[in-house]
Amino acid sequence: MIFIAARSARHVKDIPDFFVARKGASAKAVAGSLVATILGGSAVIGAIDSGARLGGAATWFMLVGALGLLALIPFAGRAYQHGKYALPDLVESLYGKGPRLVASLVIPVAWTGIVAAQIIAAAKLLMTFTTLSYTAAAIVAAAVFTGYTLAGGQLSILRTDFLQACLIVLGLVVLAGFALFGGNPENAAPSLSAILQGAPAFPFNTNFSPLDLFLLILTYGTTYTAGPDIFSRMFCAKDTATAKKAVFTAAAILVPVAFVIGFLAVYGVGLGDVQGARITAIANAVLPQPLIPLIALALLSVVLSSADTTLLSSSVIICGLIRLGSTDKEIPAGVYPGPRSGAGMTTKGAGMTTLTKARVVILLNGIVALLLALVFTDIIGTLLLALAVYAGAFTVPILWGLLGLKAKPKFVALAIVAGGVLALAGKLCPALPGPLGGHTGDILMIAAFVVNGIVLAVGREHLSKQV
Repeated sequence: MIFIAARSARHVKDIPDFFVARKGASAKAVAGSLVATILGGSAVIGAIDSGARLGGAATWFMLVGALGLLALIPFAGRAYQHGKYALPDLVESLYGKGPRLVASLVIPVAWTGIVAAQIIAAAKLLMTFTTLSYTAAAIVAAAVFTGYTLAGGQLSILRTDFLQACLIVLGLVVLAGFALFGGNPENAAPSLSAILQGAPAFPFNTNFSPLDLFLLILTYGTTYTAGPDIFSRMFCAKDTATAKKAVFTAAAILVPVAFVIGFLAVYGVGLGDVQGARITAIANAVLPQPLIPLIALALLSVVLSSADTTLLSSSVIICGLIRLGSTDKEIPAGVYPGPRSGAGMTTKGAGMTTLTKARVVILLNGIVALLLALVFTDIIGTLLLALAVYAGAFTVPILWGLLGLKAKPKFVALAIVAGGVLALAGKLCPALPGPLGGHTGDILMIAAFVVNGIVLAVGREHLSKQV
């Protein structure tokens, strides 16, 4: 990772290089980065840990992600044309500066928490495979991905993400293969037939109903259609066709990976109570000792590949908020010259000054996330809470705008705040008494999307008024 960062840093000349790899990435690079970013701690470690409760239905986590990506393809062209560096740029292009300000304030707070959650996961994984203490492991993990992110920016991330995506998929397939075909005879691994007989079924079971699937699509799948990390990957593509191809490729990869994760979730149930992540217990039970380091690298890639993208996405938004990333004078909107073209670029001195400030923002953002990781230790809850709040706040306004519909900026800002507050209440509110009391959180989550849509409809601007 350090080698890739050092090599990438030599090619970073200005903000377009640093934030979006000068919009020159191939479909393979963007698809690899999407897969690596999506297969994060909640998608892999959390889904496999949920096997005792969900059984085979854990497969839905990644299947829903694939559905979300496929739903993005019809909107990808319009999003690519309106977007520049980050999601708030798209929001401003669709609705104006007011909604952009709200997005720029809300997203970094949630995403810094997600970076912290990834540091927690990385630290716990390092503790499993090494003798490092939690504090030392957290500092090492944060230093590595913060270091290569601030060194090479998006160029570093695209290159490291592709490597990490390969490690993640290879590690999961190898692990599932050993579990499926007998595992390590030296260990007392459970028999596959015994596990499958008692495991909750796919697609639905007593712990995962069609209503649960609907809510998962609403709060989790939609973040793949309108999430800031997804858009930040797509904005790096060299053109619209490349962006669409990358999104489709990533979705196609996620489908078989979803079933591998579902199988491992079921298999892990047979191990009984385990310490730490269940996937590491599966590895210790079925793999020969020489292959354990492969799983360690795969699991670290699971965490770091999400952490670097989230850190850069959050930092780019902060730079735009404090105008460090404002490069309207440096490179006109919609014009991204090639690496050898001088048109639209800053002077060397001005560019370096802006880059230095952007790197300082990334460093400070990484330090804040590390401090949060040293204080809090909940991983999956933090991730899913942040994603649910984001989905309730931003999914409807973003898709509304990408459909070509308009709304007054103050109504868009109100919709974002109202949707986010209702989604947060849905995650935190305890069950109320009454026949529907057990579904209080579900009702509030659905209400977040409904209220969001109603507010936008009330504040809708018609084309004739705009003209």
